Amino acid sequence: MKFKDRAEAGRLLALRLGAFKGKDVIVLAIPMGGIPVAYEIARELKAPLDVIMAKKIGAPFNPELAIGAVTWNGAVLLDEDMMQKWQIPREYVNEVSRKLVKEMSDKLAELRVGLGSFPKLFGRIVIIVDDGIATGNTMIAAVEAVRDQGASEVAIAVPVLPKEMVETMELVAPLYYLEAPEDFEAVGQYYEQFEMVSRETAVELMLLANVA
Repeated sequence: MKFKDRAEAGRLLALRLGAFKGKDVIVLAIPMGGIPVAYEIARELKAPLDVIMAKKIGAPFNPELAIGAVTWNGAVLLDEDMMQKWQIPREYVNEVSRKLVKEMSDKLAELRVGLGSFPKLFGRIVIIVDDGIATGNTMIAAVEAVRDQGASEVAIAVPVLPKEMVETMELVAPLYYLEAPEDFEAVGQYYEQFEMVSRETAVELMLLANVA
């Protein structure tokens, strides 16, 4: 199955989340692709929408090889097996993490124009949304960060992820998805339209979702 675009995927995914209607829910999107998906879910659930950021930490010899991830609030999740295998020093992780946290802080300020301070998550149900999962590192880090903020319940909602990732993600948090193909190659192959989400579009959707 191919989705027309992220908005269609969000509307279809929202139908799987009906049990959350009427509860104290907040929808958190992973930028940028997760925002149009999350917007449709937030609208259907009549829930506020915000953003959460996590970035992978790449190995010193190959930035594309993820050895862990760091969240906007500085929570670091590492693959200890990779750390030991490649003898990666903690000093490297600390240095990269500081830079990534600064980048994420700046990005959040750009996306959250007019939204005020970041909402309290303590005691609330949080649904974390992206347009798809490839490796899972970013989503896992985001879930752990939200739990650290005291959320009463955390759920993951994505239109598509590899079949072999389903069991792993279900161990992380309740998982809601539409497609889990065996021949998964990239998130974009399951969308007819998969252009980059502009800052302007992201800000507009964030504001629209939070209009009282």
